[in-house]
Amino acid sequence: MINIGIIGTGGMAHGHAGSFQKIKGVKIVACCDISQERAQAYADKFGIPSVYTDYREMLNKEDLDGLSNVTIDAMHAPISLAAIGKKIAVLCEKPIATTLDDARKMRDAARKARVINMVNFSYRNSCGLQAAAKYAAAGNIGRILHVESSYLQSWLVQTAWGDWHTNPAWQWRLSTKHGSAGVLGDVGCHIYDMTAFLCGDISSIFCRLETFDKGVKGNRIGEYLLDANDSFVANIGLKAGGIGVVHSSRWATGHHNSLRCRVYGDQGAVEIDLDSGYDIYRVVKGATAMKKGAWKVVQCPPTPNNYERFIRAIKSGKNDVSDFANGCKVQAYLHSSIESSRLGKPVAVSF
Repeated sequence: MINIGIIGTGGMAHGHAGSFQKIKGVKIVACCDISQERAQAYADKFGIPSVYTDYREMLNKEDLDGLSNVTIDAMHAPISLAAIGKKIAVLCEKPIATTLDDARKMRDAARKARVINMVNFSYRNSCGLQAAAKYAAAGNIGRILHVESSYLQSWLVQTAWGDWHTNPAWQWRLSTKHGSAGVLGDVGCHIYDMTAFLCGDISSIFCRLETFDKGVKGNRIGEYLLDANDSFVANIGLKAGGIGVVHSSRWATGHHNSLRCRVYGDQGAVEIDLDSGYDIYRVVKGATAMKKGAWKVVQCPPTPNNYERFIRAIKSGKNDVSDFANGCKVQAYLHSSIESSRLGKPVAVSF
């Protein structure tokens, strides 16, 4: 039996518990939250026997094989490092940390302790993305020369997810003082991860971050100063030699939650569009297709999700590719984007 503990029992944690409970041979034995009421309600819902409000107490008392760290971004590093110190495998929510220095500490500590580690980039649950990444890595589209990636949301201009003017759950995402790194930190980490998964490491970034006037008096709602970035555009250079653009916005009317990545090589092309489906990707490949520029849809068989891969890593003792080293690279892309926007020029990416 694999014993799992979960720290942080907010909205995202419900997906963690539900997913782990579907895996044979896995038991959630403890949960923790700074709110006793929230933690107890969570435990009651999922049948978790032990409840804590101090993560240190939970790590000391429970016999855990693995830990889900589903806390606020600022707590990813201290909690993950504490678990690593106890030789407990860690599945950490994205982004891995709030700073590149902390991400490096987490990566290096896990390597030194030889503890299984993984970052929960949720869109890697797409079997289409998994298959497309393997297809591109196998050289099927030749040298990757150009990539165009976007993650578009519309909740600043549409109310499909609720009205941000009246909901603190959205307002904190617009306030740096409340821990938000803006659209870059919230969803930019996903589109950077997807792009690098398909194309390989990013070596340089020239980024522009923008925060637009939202028509709110004083640019503030109650305690929330609306100063976090809500759009970014980045020109990137790939380590393998190609170039491309990665961009994201919360102002994209008509796109509730749209991720797309199109990769062009000298022998073909591959596209992931999660609005079209999580279990497909498109390709241009072969003499006839190349002549006509015709796209073909590839249907993909199911692949293990992140939670299944985390448990597999614990059992095998071998990290998944979405480990802390990869999470550190994505943190470096975020860090470099901020630095580039501040300096107004391209910067080299250093992991």
